[in-house]
Order: sequence, then C-alpha cells, then structure tokens
Amino acid sequence: MSRDFVVAAYIVKGGKVLLVHHKKLGRWLPIGGHIDKDELPEEALRREAMEEAGIEIDISGESDKDGNDGNVTMLLRPDHVQLEMIDPETGHQHIDLVYFAKARDTNVRLNDNEHHDIRWFSAEDIMREDIKPNVRHFSLKALEEMG
Repeated sequence: MSRDFVVAAYIVKGGKVLLVHHKKLGRWLPIGGHIDKDELPEEALRREAMEEAGIEIDISGESDKDGNDGNVTMLLRPDHVQLEMIDPETGHQHIDLVYFAKARDTNVRLNDNEHHDIRWFSAEDIMREDIKPNVRHFSLKALEEMG
C-alpha cells in the first residue's frame, strides 16, 4: 500500500463551479493534484489552478492565527478530507485535502495534456451531467457556500 497527499479545489465564480474532464480517469473532477516535496497545500492549490486552468484563486478556509508562534504556522483548514482508492491492485490511495476557492477571473485555458475539457457548471448543469456523486455533492456545496 502507498498513499500520497493531494489537493483539490472547487473553484467558484459568477454562480458557477469549474470542473475539468480528466483524460486518464475519463470523468469530471475539480482542479487539483499532488502536493510536491516541500510544498504547502495552499501553494499546491495555487500552482495546480495555474497549471490546469491558467487562473489565480483566493482560497476559502479558516486558520487559527492565534496558534502561530515562531515554530508553528497555522494553515488553512480544508473543507473536507477524504481517502480515495486510486489503484485497488496495488493499494495506492490518495489523501485528498479539498478546499473551496474563488476565481479572480472566469477566463480559463484548457491544459490538453491532462484534460479533454474544462467548463464552468451551474447548479442545474451539475444535476444534468454525468458527474460522480461526491463531485456533485461538493460542487453544489461550494456553490451554496461561495455564491
């Protein structure tokens, strides 16, 4: 068994949430990816948003700043954390730190090395499309919470 830490962001702007259609997995997913060595989750989110969609984001989340001192820095808490089975044969799993974010702009670009499509979805679109239940649930939650 092996586990990697990854981040994902349900990015909202103008009453829509941004999803990408992943080439390898063949389904709609939020922007995200592996946290690189020596990278903080928030840094990974911003990097992935730029690499996968060409956009800058403002990450939502709370941090207990009163806990900061010379040796400890409080990070933004994700909206949720999930364990995802990636490859049942090898036992490879991802520990997903999932955040909500706002896009600074709605102009996105497709990273065609990784995705078939990139699209802004309204709540109605989310309900009509073939989207996995957990992605549908958190897309709708992000829209509700982020406006």
